Amino acid sequence: MASFIRNVAFDCADPYALAEFWSGVVGHPVHPQCRPGDDEVVIEPPAGPRLFFQAVPEPKVVKNRVHVCLQPAAGGRDAEVERLLGLGATPLADHRTGDGGGWVVLRDPVGNEFCVTRGEAERQP
Repeated sequence: MASFIRNVAFDCADPYALAEFWSGVVGHPVHPQCRPGDDEVVIEPPAGPRLFFQAVPEPKVVKNRVHVCLQPAAGGRDAEVERLLGLGATPLADHRTGDGGGWVVLRDPVGNEFCVTRGEAERQP
């Protein structure tokens, strides 16, 4: 028997606000039954795990031990990084290389780290 990933969970003070940010990132809406002030908010993409946001009282204090890696669906990594910065992400570390490889580490509005890798077209030889 095997398991599948049901959720990627985010602890935060305001689940709806953080879900709105991630909704812009992944291009899927916050679940229509979720409302501002809810303790649990969900984004359910048609493929892949749900994004689950839950209210917790304490703030984030250390580096994530697990994080989300994003690959742009269209366009390139650098354009996607700029788009995400426009949504409210902040830069943390730039691991791009001179040959076009590498990734960029960003933080969401509450400090969760995530990275942006190259798009499929950028991976072609």
